[in-house]
Amino acid sequence: MLTSFVDSLVNVGNRLLDTLPLCPFIQFQEFMLTSEMLGWLNWFIPMDAIIGLVNAWLAAITIWYIAKTGLRWAKIIS
Repeated sequence: MLTSFVDSLVNVGNRLLDTLPLCPFIQFQEFMLTSEMLGWLNWFIPMDAIIGLVNAWLAAITIWYIAKTGLRWAKIIS
């Protein structure tokens, strides 16, 4: 019974993740590749690297808050 409940939660989670886009910054990167002026600006300020770092930072912060919330929830239960 517990495994079927966990499997159903996993299926719901997978469906939610499938609806999300892979990366919200893809539109910005495509715009940067098509704009010539941004190409020159990118030579001075590496926007691709900045966007990649911001993307990784947001993922790390999101994981941190999810883990923190989970740990607080587990602490309340026990």
